[in-house]
Amino acid sequence: VFIGGGTPSLFSGGAIAALLDGLRARCVFEDDIEITLEANPGTVDAARFRDFRAAGVNRLSIGVQSFDDGKLQALGRIHDGTEARCAIDAARDAGFGNLNLDLMFGLPGDRPGDGVVDLEQAMAFTPEHISWYQLTIEEGTAFARKPPPLPGHDQICDDYEHGVERLAQGGFVQYEISAYARSGREARHNLNYWRFGDYLGIGAGAHGKRTDA
Repeated sequence: VFIGGGTPSLFSGGAIAALLDGLRARCVFEDDIEITLEANPGTVDAARFRDFRAAGVNRLSIGVQSFDDGKLQALGRIHDGTEARCAIDAARDAGFGNLNLDLMFGLPGDRPGDGVVDLEQAMAFTPEHISWYQLTIEEGTAFARKPPPLPGHDQICDDYEHGVERLAQGGFVQYEISAYARSGREARHNLNYWRFGDYLGIGAGAHGKRTDA
């Protein structure tokens, strides 16, 4: 089960529990089921993390993006680096033993090596999984209408190569384009999409895929 899109960490622990209870009433959950919830560091606190864990969520994906306050402001994020660090600590204190940290590189104002600095800080928290991807400018967005100053292609490539090397040194295996995991900690939903598996999408604008056997 993957609860994501938007900011599901705005929901209360009780709401997540009701959602999962509804799914259990209709589906058979395996004993080792992976239940992931995406969390924004600016919308959670320690009590809410504990409530999510009690509801049955056993994997958190925290949208850190960067630990640099200036970069976060440029991205329009509502949290700062301190809140990101506190959210990671709170997740561990709440009992989450499977943690993904989302990070970007190639951000507005990035100097050579900045993306790897963020990566090093994330690795210091010893997460089980890291998603590390380049910022892309999509049509119809504020950045597309007023493009920010972005680093050049060569700098981005250098940071990427250095970052992949550091991740490998830290025990992370790249198993998908932007996904890196410790052995046995690959995200099941990532693998399912990557292998073109079926999935049921529930929610406003959700998309699913089912093929006949």
